[in-house]
Amino acid sequence: MWWLRSDRTEPGRLSPAAGCAVALALVLLPASPPAEGAQEGEASYGLVAMGANGVPGETLADRVANYRRLREAGVEAVRVDINWHQVEPAGEPLHDYDFSERDREITAIRRAGLEVIGILAYGHADYAASSSTVGQTPLGGEGIPPFALGASRSYPPDDPADFAAYAQATASHYGDEVMAWEVWNEENQGYRFWAPREDPAAYARLLCATHPVLKDVDPETPVVFGGVFFAAVAGQPGTSGPDFVQAAYGAEPGLGRCYDVMAYHPYAYPFTAPELDVPIRGSVLSAADTMRAVLERNGDAAKPLWITEVGWPTHDRSYGVPERKQAQYVARMQAATFAQGIPVLGWYTYGDAKDPSGGFNQESWFGFFRPDGSAKPAYEALRTFSRVFRGMRFRRDLSGPLGLPPGEQNMGGRGFALRFGGRDRAGAKTNVTAVWLATESATDGQNSMSGDASGGTSSVPVRLPVRGAGARIFSHLGERTRAPADGGTLALDAGPGPVYVVDRAKPRS
Repeated sequence: MWWLRSDRTEPGRLSPAAGCAVALALVLLPASPPAEGAQEGEASYGLVAMGANGVPGETLADRVANYRRLREAGVEAVRVDINWHQVEPAGEPLHDYDFSERDREITAIRRAGLEVIGILAYGHADYAASSSTVGQTPLGGEGIPPFALGASRSYPPDDPADFAAYAQATASHYGDEVMAWEVWNEENQGYRFWAPREDPAAYARLLCATHPVLKDVDPETPVVFGGVFFAAVAGQPGTSGPDFVQAAYGAEPGLGRCYDVMAYHPYAYPFTAPELDVPIRGSVLSAADTMRAVLERNGDAAKPLWITEVGWPTHDRSYGVPERKQAQYVARMQAATFAQGIPVLGWYTYGDAKDPSGGFNQESWFGFFRPDGSAKPAYEALRTFSRVFRGMRFRRDLSGPLGLPPGEQNMGGRGFALRFGGRDRAGAKTNVTAVWLATESATDGQNSMSGDASGGTSSVPVRLPVRGAGARIFSHLGERTRAPADGGTLALDAGPGPVYVVDRAKPRS
C-alpha cells in the first residue's frame, strides 16, 4: 500500500546557482521491506519511476518478468500511457470505452510489484474538427515518425469536457491501481503533442476541466500538471517549460486549484552532464529552481515538483553519450535530485528500440536495456544506488565545507559530497555520502570518442569526515572496498564515477 503525506525536507544548497529551497513535497513512502542496513519503517530517499517504452514480451508472463527487473533495481513505479485513442476506438459510439488492451499492461506492472503513474493524454480524431481534416491528408492520421508529427490524435478536443469524460471513465476503471494521474505530456512542445502549436490557455482549460472529475473519483490520488519539456530547442517551435507554465497561470489565474503536482522534463540538449551550467539554459539540476520560482511567483510554492522524464541517449552520434557516461549521469542525477528535495524521479526509458536509421533516431537509444534485452551499465547504477541508499534521507551538502571546486560555466569541474543518513537494523546511525567530480565540459561526455575530463582535471583529493576506524566504499556500479580512516577522516579521489562512502557510529555486532 502507498500513502501520501506532506513532508518538509531540508535539501540544503547545492550551489548558489542551484538555490535549492526548502519546499513542501508530497512524499510517497513504499511499504516494500527495507534493504539490508535500513531500519524498518524508515522512509527512503524518494521514489524512482521508469517509462514503459521498450518493455519487451509477447506474453503476460514475459512482461511481468521484465517489469520485475525494474523492481530488482529499486524502481517503484512505471509511467505508462493510457491514451484516449487506446481506450476509445475511433468511429465507435462516443464515450464507448474498451480498456482491455491497457488492462493487460497495468496487470503486468502491478503483478511485478510496481505502482502506476498513468498518463492521460492526447486527443481523439472523433472529438476535434481539425483531426478529421488531417486524417484525409497523405499523413493518414498517423503522423511522421519518430514523433508522429501531425498525427490526428495529437490534436486537442474541441470541448475539454470530452477529454474530462475520458479521464473520469479511466480513473473510475482503474481506481487505486494508479498512484497518480498526469494530464497530457510535454504540451509545451505543440508541434509534437498539441498540434499545430502549443496553447497555454487551452491546456489550462483542459486541466481545470479534468481535475475536478478525477477528484470526484478519488480525492487522494494526485493530479499532475503534464510534464513540460524544460528548455525550448533552438531552431524548433515550442515554448520553454517555465514560460509555458507562467503563460498558463496568466490565462487561468486559479490554475493552482487545478493540479496537485508540477511535473517537468529537464533534458539537457545537447546531452551534456546534469551538473554542467551553460548560458541561458543553466543545468539539469538548476532547472528545479527555475520551476520553483514560477510556482512561488504565482503563490503555489508549496506544490511539489516531480521529474517524470529525464535521460541520456547512448547512440554514437555527436549528441549521444557513451554507455559508461549514461551510468555515471544516472547515479549522479539520483543523488543530486533527491538532495534537492524532489521526491519523484522518472527515467526515460526501459529499453532501446531497433534503429534502422543507423543511429540518427535518438529516441531509440534512451533505454536502460539494449534491444537484445541485455542491461546497460545504467541498470547496474540504478540497482547499486537502491541497495546502498535504501532507508537513507538527505542530511547535508558537504561540498562547500570540504572545499570542493564550484565549477565554471561551460567548463564543468564542480565537486559534490552529498550526505544521506539513517539507521541500520541494530539502531546505529549510518551515513552514506555520495562523492564525485563532474569533470565534463560542454563538449566532453558526448559521443563514443569523448573523454572524461575538462581541462586535464580528472579527479580531486577529498578528505571526508567519518566515524569509527574506517568505512565501506561502493562504486556507482557496485564494486565494494573497505578503507581505513586516519584521525576521523577518509582520503579518496573524487572523479566522474561517483562513489558512496558508508560509515556507522559503531561497528555492527
